[in-house]
Amino acid sequence: MRYVFIVSLLVCLPISVLAQQGNWKQVKDVAASGIVRVHVIYETRQRLQPYRQGDMEFRLGTGFFIDKTHMVTNQHVIEGARMIKVEGVATKEKFTVRLAAVPSLKFDLAILEFVNAAERERFERINGPIIPLSWARWEEIQPGEEVAVLGFGKSEQLVATQGIISNWEARHDLYQRRLDHVTLMRTDAAVNTGNSGGPVISPTGRVVGISARYGAGENIGLLIPGVTAKQVVDVMIKEKKFIETDPGIITYNLNPVIREALNLAPDQVGLVVSHVIPESSADEAGLRKWDVLTAVNGYPINHGEIKHEHIGRLPYWFLFNSATPGTTITFERLREGKESTVTLTLAATTMPRIWLPNEGNDYQPEWGFLGGLVITEVTRDLLMEIEKTGNWRWDLVNDTPLDGKIYIVSTIEPGTQAMSYQEYGLDLIQLRILAIDGQPLNGELIKHLDEIYQSIRVGAAPEMISVEMEKNISIKLETNLLLADMHALHNRYPVIGRRNDTYQSAPASLHQRNAPAFYRWLVPNSFPSDLHNY
Repeated sequence: MRYVFIVSLLVCLPISVLAQQGNWKQVKDVAASGIVRVHVIYETRQRLQPYRQGDMEFRLGTGFFIDKTHMVTNQHVIEGARMIKVEGVATKEKFTVRLAAVPSLKFDLAILEFVNAAERERFERINGPIIPLSWARWEEIQPGEEVAVLGFGKSEQLVATQGIISNWEARHDLYQRRLDHVTLMRTDAAVNTGNSGGPVISPTGRVVGISARYGAGENIGLLIPGVTAKQVVDVMIKEKKFIETDPGIITYNLNPVIREALNLAPDQVGLVVSHVIPESSADEAGLRKWDVLTAVNGYPINHGEIKHEHIGRLPYWFLFNSATPGTTITFERLREGKESTVTLTLAATTMPRIWLPNEGNDYQPEWGFLGGLVITEVTRDLLMEIEKTGNWRWDLVNDTPLDGKIYIVSTIEPGTQAMSYQEYGLDLIQLRILAIDGQPLNGELIKHLDEIYQSIRVGAAPEMISVEMEKNISIKLETNLLLADMHALHNRYPVIGRRNDTYQSAPASLHQRNAPAFYRWLVPNSFPSDLHNY
């Protein structure tokens, strides 16, 4: 009875009171009621042969409640998940959860929820009441403030490491990791494997940030700022996904040459607009090439940075990097020596990708199968896998077309028409596909393949299908053998098929999830249509 009374007292006491007493252990014990360990069984990816089922592996992470229903963790913790369970701090009992929204690859955030009310009630019966964690205030997230990293880092029990917020810094790791073009918090507190997705709390027990560890080195931990995470998570809960925005401008810092070219003062600071993407928010607001941006939302811009009143120097895009549609941004502008103010309203971005994309739950690359050719959209992840084979196609990074997609032959299946070309000395692997049946792909591989299989279905297909590739290489595939090639693939890898109703149309949900064309004609029920069966 005495033990129960002490625990109840701790739960009832405000965490801020405990912090004032300087007792981090008690702060941790109270916060523990809102923290879970995340268990994930996931399927590995076979990017060169995307139709093959990968191995099932196990991954651990941390998460925390933001309300009685939703838990936050990292996107990379649940990526590829086939099953997700959580356990509370009190016992090793596991509880089934599901995705509550499409995870955000850019911000490395995912939201989980119990599969039903009964599972949540069982969690509370065994672990006690869920006490959600709250987000920190601005004064708690400044450099120099004390923090504690909570999670299951290299431990079966909830552990804490302590340090300070060292700094805020931008990350632009275009080719290495996923958190590109975001601002992260840096800490000297240890962030270990298993901490991913866990809360980093202030002495008041509020969430300062979320463990990310991307790009971290010795004695360096990187955190997703709580102020950013809150914006992203709120949208994800409401919209079931994060809706990205972008002003639609490309800028660079002023330098002596451009200052002289634009007749600016030698000490003029700001950013020069080098490109405005057509039909973007910036275009509609009237921003133009060679405009000089001197301030954003009242903050002067100096070498691409602003001085935030709470955090210090930050990239100017921090102010709107996680902004929602409808958010307004005000720029102070110099044009031909005249000052003016421009206000733009951010809209959901439909702009083409400037760089090759990263794969993830919020971006699934296209791929298809034609006559033995496995045609795959080029992503950074695919290029890194190709590099492991000893080949090198990073030249494609700087060759992205306006539609933002490149397709190559990732592999060729044996016993097919395309393999005959390979066997007689014409190496097709990793060649870029430019057109099929005379039609440029223009970023619509699945659409083109669907049209081909549809024409076969109604008897309107030509006798031969041509495929044009780079290096002026063209091949022809016999139409009446395309289905035989497809079935040979199915017979070799029966896991891709559940039924043999070859010509039955696929449900609309599959089209929305970019199911590969041959799946839709061979095994239309192979893809899940809900978030739970990601």
